[in-house]
Amino acid sequence: MADQLKKPQPPQTAKANSITPPTKPVNVDSGFSPTQVLPEQMSLVAHEHIQTYLKNQRKSNIDKNDLTAVLRLLQHLRVFGLLSAVGYVNQSNAQGGEVRERTVPVWESLLGQMINQANPPQREQLMEEIVKMTRQQPQQYMATWRRSLMLANHWNFWARAYQED
Repeated sequence: MADQLKKPQPPQTAKANSITPPTKPVNVDSGFSPTQVLPEQMSLVAHEHIQTYLKNQRKSNIDKNDLTAVLRLLQHLRVFGLLSAVGYVNQSNAQGGEVRERTVPVWESLLGQMINQANPPQREQLMEEIVKMTRQQPQQYMATWRRSLMLANHWNFWARAYQED
């Protein structure tokens, strides 16, 4: 019995002593993980989002107001976050206003396509999905926010590429 107590134990690695659970790749509903997306794919996805917006608006080019809305979306995402941007799209504003009228269609289209490219959710559904994600899957929310920031740079590029002269 004393021999069993003195028998050397295999050394434990730092990984075995780690308290932190292993991280798993976060999967976003759009069909691919934001951690596995290559920059080239982001550009193609953003291009498709801009093309879908133009098709849905029955436009051949991005006008000045649309371009401004795309630029403001990136600024808003950087400063206030994805939840705030979706909240802006979804909020009811009795006063309306020109800025809101030109901003919301662009933001709704791009953010909706980011969440589900094949079937973008409507405003209320988009808000519900993001709020649910923040409460139940905060890692997925953060990954989606990071993805939105990466996509916003490409949205800006492609919006400028399709801008009217």
